[in-house]
Amino acid sequence: MREFVAPRMPDLPGTFLKAVTCMYTNTPDEHFVIARHPGHEQVIVACGFSGHGFKFVPVVGEILADLASDGATSHPIGLFDPLRFTPAGEGLW
Repeated sequence: MREFVAPRMPDLPGTFLKAVTCMYTNTPDEHFVIARHPGHEQVIVACGFSGHGFKFVPVVGEILADLASDGATSHPIGLFDPLRFTPAGEGLW
């Protein structure tokens, strides 16, 4: 790391302490999961944002706020249903 950074920022002070591998996950189809938990209405699941999810924070926040306050959203979120990963849309939860 130091060898890479030094030519680019020669005046950078400090001591390199440690490096950690960035771990993240994606869904098999690389689309997010956003849904109310069918067995626990007070739980809203939102995951699978690694890699490119940060670009969608404003609209995802709006969707989650809608689901939490109204129980539904006007945004088309069918694409993000976690049941898409199960045969006939059953048994995931």
